[in-house]
Amino acid sequence: MKNLSFNPFLHYSEQLQALLTKAAGHDNPALWLYKNDARAPLFMLEALTRLHNKAFDEKLFDKWNKRFKKLEDLFGQIDLYDSLGTEFKKNKKIPKDVIKYFTVNAANYTEKCNQRLREKDWLSDKMKSFNYKLSEFAVEYNKEYADELKFSMTDEVDAILNFGLKYNYEFTKVEEQVHELRRKLRWISIYAQALQGIVQLKKSAKNKKTEINYLTKETLASPFNKLPVQPKNVSVIEFDHNSFFALSWLINQLGSLKDSALKVQLLKDALYISENVTEEEAIEKAHSLLGYKKTLEADVLKEASQLLKTSIVKDKILDHLIL
Repeated sequence: MKNLSFNPFLHYSEQLQALLTKAAGHDNPALWLYKNDARAPLFMLEALTRLHNKAFDEKLFDKWNKRFKKLEDLFGQIDLYDSLGTEFKKNKKIPKDVIKYFTVNAANYTEKCNQRLREKDWLSDKMKSFNYKLSEFAVEYNKEYADELKFSMTDEVDAILNFGLKYNYEFTKVEEQVHELRRKLRWISIYAQALQGIVQLKKSAKNKKTEINYLTKETLASPFNKLPVQPKNVSVIEFDHNSFFALSWLINQLGSLKDSALKVQLLKDALYISENVTEEEAIEKAHSLLGYKKTLEADVLKEASQLLKTSIVKDKILDHLIL
């Protein structure tokens, strides 16, 4: 039996279209969209097209995944420079000329985003075109459909495990290794939210180690971990409850580590461009201004490696995530 009222794609495409329609009436639509969190539905649509492209190998999903990603990436850059600029303004030790570097970059990426919105007709009825194309991809939300998605997610989990083994969980690069592995982990978590109830959590045999180490109050209370209710007449994919929350905890911990290293890197760039200093002097000053040890990057790599080795290899939080 089909559920004609259920479609995860339409849930987010309608949200995005409503925002795009309102943004079209503003002089700076990219800034308005950024401030009204258009990145959220874009992220979900990127996740859905990414997963469905892997599962069904349809040109529709590949083409639109690239479109959603390019636009979402621009909002990501705006957010990066805007949020860091706001944070660094509170640090009275950081010169105003250095803060200006972040303000200028945020404005530049906002203009690039406006350019893309205009050139790619995002501000017209863009999502209606996507919805029309999507209607040609007939879906019954049955066990066969759920199994295809499940197989693809399982393949992604296997790829994550192989990625870690490739480096024996002894990482030497923050962006190319630690941040990349975090991105891979995050997609699995985002799929669970984006699928609008197709993924449900199931409490299996208790793992005290998992409960003690990962199921913190903050993790359990996070709104990002509240999955949508199961729709009627839809086959579901079950995730292990404890493993799902352990995954969320790990993503959050890695994000904190990554952010500290990224702050140093970008502040170093700002100092190098804004002040008459060498790169070595800029990075030393960045550590000093932020109150970080000079060994920050090495410490981040060491801690991230240990976190991943403990959670994935020792506690095996990914091994039974997808039931």
